[in-house]
Amino acid sequence: MHPAAAWAALIFASLGVLLGGAELMVVAIALPSIVADFGGWADLARVSWIINAYLLAYVVAMPLAGRGADLWGARRLYVVALLLFIIGSAGAGLSRFAGPEDGLAWLIGWRVVQGFGGGALVPLSMALASHLFTGRRRAAALGLEGAATYIGMAIGPAYGAWVLLNFSLPIPGLDVARWQWIFLLNVPIGIVTLLLIYVVAGGVETPRVRAGLDLGGALLLTVALVAGIGAITISGATGWTDPLVIAGLATGALALAAFVWFELRSRAPLVDLRLFRDRAFSAANAVSLLTGYTLATAIIGGPVFVNRVLFDGDAAASGALTGLTLAIAGGALVGGLLTGFIGERIVSLVGVAISAAGLGLALGWGVGTDLDRLVRDLAIFGAGFGLTVSPRATAAVEAAGAGAYGVASATLQISRTIGMSVGLALLTSIGQSRIDELSSLITDPARRNRLVVELGRPELVDVDPNASLVLVGVLEAWSQGESAGVLRLVFTIALGVGLLALVPAWFVRGRKGM
Repeated sequence: MHPAAAWAALIFASLGVLLGGAELMVVAIALPSIVADFGGWADLARVSWIINAYLLAYVVAMPLAGRGADLWGARRLYVVALLLFIIGSAGAGLSRFAGPEDGLAWLIGWRVVQGFGGGALVPLSMALASHLFTGRRRAAALGLEGAATYIGMAIGPAYGAWVLLNFSLPIPGLDVARWQWIFLLNVPIGIVTLLLIYVVAGGVETPRVRAGLDLGGALLLTVALVAGIGAITISGATGWTDPLVIAGLATGALALAAFVWFELRSRAPLVDLRLFRDRAFSAANAVSLLTGYTLATAIIGGPVFVNRVLFDGDAAASGALTGLTLAIAGGALVGGLLTGFIGERIVSLVGVAISAAGLGLALGWGVGTDLDRLVRDLAIFGAGFGLTVSPRATAAVEAAGAGAYGVASATLQISRTIGMSVGLALLTSIGQSRIDELSSLITDPARRNRLVVELGRPELVDVDPNASLVLVGVLEAWSQGESAGVLRLVFTIALGVGLLALVPAWFVRGRKGM
């Protein structure tokens, strides 16, 4: 392709990735409105699957799409994936018309379709970028594709809030709730993106490998991912000894072991595990795994600090999250440009070091920390994390070679997701459960009495918090300090993981050895 046409194809492909990334965050804003239409929060286990169904399908789609790109062409499958995302969005938006009983089940089902399409777009777009560009341009292109997901995540909350507050298109004969437009608006945007792709890349296709799709390996990997990540995700709320968590981890481990055994004997494996013999490929995935853990800590720990320590509202938490994700996107773009000039190793090391510095600054957060300081520190972390996106992707696809660009891209995304899942579970297990315990201590009269004595305020024993602003102030100040301490512990662990990522970052390099 002409370079201008190649860049145009890449930018339009990034729009689909941006849509999928936005969908990771936008539903969280609309969830209260959605739940109100489906009978409230009484069935919390099912309600949580409005988000979990999308996330799990998003992850499961990646290895299948990555291998499919190598077998059948990235551009062709990108169109299929975007169509799935559009159809899933339409189904999710219309699910309310199935009624309060069946509507929730329909919504969850269509979220699976939507998530499968959205997840597939990520490795497909990166495989397309890897084939369309070489050298410095490839690093910049992969940086752009990596940034697209985070730009989507950044604009997701603001976009969702804007739709809920401002957008309403009356349809004669239909009662359409505002939250439905969060899904329905994806349809025209997706169709326009499809048309743009056809205009600039309708006759373009990436090279294909002559082999079959490993369905057995796909099934085993799907079971391993769903069982393992699902168990890790719920462990934060239920504890690691919960029977469901243990069963999920055991199932995931057995399925993963069977997958490895099966792949090593397959003539056309879904994921060629011999790729991990390459030090650069393994290092890129290790950096993705470890930095994924730190990302989960920042992306969840920051808003929790805003709410539980600073006692600020959702708008402030959303602002902190937006600053973080925009910094990641900016870092990814800069990292893509720098990688082409100074090499994968240096950019990876600098990125990991800067992200660790941001986590180190977070250890200084306390009751007196202002929101500007928090946003600054999260942005520093985000910029460092973003710098690592392009070099690890470039190193992985160059180590894999042209016949496995799709698989290499998908493997990186899975590594990051597993790291994020573990980070989220540990944060919930250590942080949220401890903070909830602090809240319960305050509401227990006997424990509250012992606490005020320990705080040197015995005159507040047996005082009703509902009748004493002084007692409320004392308890709030104590709770703020304790919550800040818990979150500092979580960020300390993340800092250790971030510093550990410096080791594999040293081995992240492309074919030129930079």
